[in-house]
Amino acid sequence: MDLDEAIHLKARDRIAFWFRVAGAIGGLAFIAWAFASSSWGSTWVIAMIGLIIVGGAVKYHLLTSIVRCPTCASRVVNLRISSPDVSKKLFLCGKCGSSAYLTEGLYWQREWSG
Repeated sequence: MDLDEAIHLKARDRIAFWFRVAGAIGGLAFIAWAFASSSWGSTWVIAMIGLIIVGGAVKYHLLTSIVRCPTCASRVVNLRISSPDVSKKLFLCGKCGSSAYLTEGLYWQREWSG
């Protein structure tokens, strides 16, 4: 299958987008609560904020790096972080040879790297 004929994993893109939105809202709400309740100086609050930031980033990266092949339903992994000028994260299935792509996982890369 040609890379131009790769299948867009729209459902996974939507899930990744809403995961990012929910994480941002939840993280900001937790930070607002920490400021409002004067708990900002507490060690466990700072640890929780760090855990939310690091854990959310790792979960988001895995969400946009491990997919099911749309043809044979086998697991396809692409943990690579692409350059900012790439518009698709490609997943090539080693089992059936088909290809799929995501776009959501690349938005944050363009925001932070260029």
